[in-house]
Amino acid sequence: MRRFAGAGTRSLLLVGLMAAAPSMIEAQYFGRNKVQYQTFDFRVMSTQHFDLHYYPAESLATADAARMSERWYSRLSGIMRHTFNKKPLIFYADHPDFQQTNVIYGFLDQSTGGVTESLKDRVVMPFTGRYSENDHVLGHEMVHVFQYDIAASPTGGGYAGLNQLPLWLVEGMAEYLSVGRLDPHTTMWMRDAALRNDLPSIKKLTTDPRYFPYRYGQALWAYIGGKWGDQTVSDVYRASLRGGWDAALRRVIGISSDSLSKEWLTSIRSTYMPLMEGRTNPKDVGQALIGDSKSPAR
Repeated sequence: MRRFAGAGTRSLLLVGLMAAAPSMIEAQYFGRNKVQYQTFDFRVMSTQHFDLHYYPAESLATADAARMSERWYSRLSGIMRHTFNKKPLIFYADHPDFQQTNVIYGFLDQSTGGVTESLKDRVVMPFTGRYSENDHVLGHEMVHVFQYDIAASPTGGGYAGLNQLPLWLVEGMAEYLSVGRLDPHTTMWMRDAALRNDLPSIKKLTTDPRYFPYRYGQALWAYIGGKWGDQTVSDVYRASLRGGWDAALRRVIGISSDSLSKEWLTSIRSTYMPLMEGRTNPKDVGQALIGDSKSPAR
């Protein structure tokens, strides 16, 4: 799933949402039902690998999304070394329509930009009005489709193995493969974290919820992909499903998590700290409006 918070951050996997479903059901009471204001006349547009569900108001955007989806399939199937039969993609013309969906149980607030269901391998998302953002969200969710399908394959390790992986690994991988190695948003986060001397080790990233897994996870995968190649990203993911993250690193690239963590953080500091020399720190010319200026909001 992709969620937007603040300046476009992303969300948790639907796996977590599904795991919480019983408690959500118990918490339902009068007045909390999802409101549906209109009926959508869904049709199906088929491509080689997808069935796209849409309604007339979004037909033109869906035709473009069909081309985007096949481009993502072509790219990701090569990186992941995995193919699949047709998967459903369900599109809504805008976010208010998306929030009425009965495809997904539970409420969808304005921060949710897209959802991938693990058990049915189907993507549900609204169009945003920006083609670049539509392409990004679709690519992010498509990575999840491949992740789920690989996990469910006979040699994949199953969803049990997937649920044991840290969130930064799964969501960071989806971000990396959908935005690439150089992303201005992630660059801003890493630069500021280096400037504050608040870069997390991989162990801390795994255990400390203060560190947003999408940005830091994307940065870590970008380092791995940049040094060992994108094929390694797929190989480490597959190995992690069967034996955990630490064992996968040793098996695939011959390095421990601690050693990789030190290399990664050294790379971030050496990349960004020289750029900060001679520059004025924002706190020296202005006053923080929210929170402690020494502790950035996450």
